[in-house]
Amino acid sequence: MANIMSDYSVHPRRPLSELEAFVGSILGSTGSATRHQRESSTNMKEKFEEDSLFIVNCILKDGTEWSMESLERSMACLAVSLEARPEYSGKEQLLSFKYLAAAICLREVERLPGL
Repeated sequence: MANIMSDYSVHPRRPLSELEAFVGSILGSTGSATRHQRESSTNMKEKFEEDSLFIVNCILKDGTEWSMESLERSMACLAVSLEARPEYSGKEQLLSFKYLAAAICLREVERLPGL
């Protein structure tokens, strides 16, 4: 995710915000995106979706098979994502992993029989 934020930035010293990477749209300072920003937004969105799918599959699957422990894994990922990280104080912390972990956790809870 951090690579996406710096690789697709218009300015080398100002990485994109996590919101821009998560939404998949590079927000220009002028209001309307340039052709280059639109193309970069499309590429960035594809890369973000690819990376997100990889993370989701790591949580849900054992190799190619659906894991019987996917609920437990998603709960563990959510718990870890909610822990305070003092080593990141003063730096922007990524929130999108929390959203992914929470969504997977909810999906796995809904899959439980009898709910």
